Amino acid sequence: MKTWKHLNIENRKTISSCISHNYKLINISEILNYDPRGISREVKRNRIVISIGLKNDCNKTKKWPYVCTGCKNKYNNCPYTKYKYNAQIAQKKADANLINSRKGIDIDDDEFNKLDSIIKKGTDENKSIYQITIENKENINKSITTLYRYINNGYLTTKRIDLPRAVKYKKRKHNKKYDYSNNKIDRTGHTYLDYLSYIHKNPRVNVWQLDFLGAIKTDSKNILSFILPEVHFTLLDIITNPTSNKVVKFFDNLEEKIGTDTFKDLVPVILTDRDPCFADIFGICFSKITGEERCKIFFCDPYVSNQKPHVENINGQIRKFFPKGQSVDKYTKKDIKQINKTLLHTPIRSLDGNTPADAFKTVYGDDIYYKIFDIVNGKLK
Repeated sequence: MKTWKHLNIENRKTISSCISHNYKLINISEILNYDPRGISREVKRNRIVISIGLKNDCNKTKKWPYVCTGCKNKYNNCPYTKYKYNAQIAQKKADANLINSRKGIDIDDDEFNKLDSIIKKGTDENKSIYQITIENKENINKSITTLYRYINNGYLTTKRIDLPRAVKYKKRKHNKKYDYSNNKIDRTGHTYLDYLSYIHKNPRVNVWQLDFLGAIKTDSKNILSFILPEVHFTLLDIITNPTSNKVVKFFDNLEEKIGTDTFKDLVPVILTDRDPCFADIFGICFSKITGEERCKIFFCDPYVSNQKPHVENINGQIRKFFPKGQSVDKYTKKDIKQINKTLLHTPIRSLDGNTPADAFKTVYGDDIYYKIFDIVNGKLK
């Protein structure tokens, strides 16, 4: 006989009908295949008062069936408080009790204070809830979904506005239209359709995505982001008064660090937007060391940022360190390298909790990673 299942409206209608026909509790239990104690509690808990009497409850309402249904005195001048069991009202009360029982948090004060402190400290350091959970596995026994619910419901000191990317998106203001279709730049063979054709013929080739983070008008510097989406690997650089020559220099420096052959193997394809700073196709694609082609570059269509969605997503993560509307001129290349290191050592959910640095080393080896970042004896040069 079941004691655990929730009664539904049909079960409650059966109980109400049986009570009106003076069924015994054991008989109703057999009909519903439900424990009689559960039925007894159901009626007593969800009965309603139909009139308040001058005297306390009579003996009939203190035991089964706990209501005045079937009582020969219910229509007489009875001095006692009268009760009734109504299936529809009982169902509504049961639903309300169920919802209320699931509100709040199932956690004691000490555990709550500890959890609140960990989440607050993590978000103050611009860490995501996922990263905080991964880094504090031993101290946090709640799921990520539960933690977000605690925050959204206002239980924790950390509020939704404190989360790195929990912002309201508004319609963008286009005060200035940039002409990405500069007729002076010949992108023949380097369009997005050319990219799709090349990838179709070379489906397993690495495709890096290139972009500028964007800066306020008064800034002289800008953050260059260069990522390999499959392993969430990101290279950052800060460039003063960005030009196409300085972007080319970024790739020349990378080639010098890791070698031409490694560069050609690691960075065969670059996908970017039509920013004029990326317009020196020959300078980016051809090596200054050998004069040979070291990579291919393709350009997305104007105003179609979803053609390179990964770098757009990474830029959103980088914004944790460089909030929109704030100047980046105060940062040096050393600062950017340290932030880059922090970004690469952040656990990523799609990497099963591993970091981009771990993923890159596993796929391409420690040696290339250390050369890229000038790491000697475990320290940045």
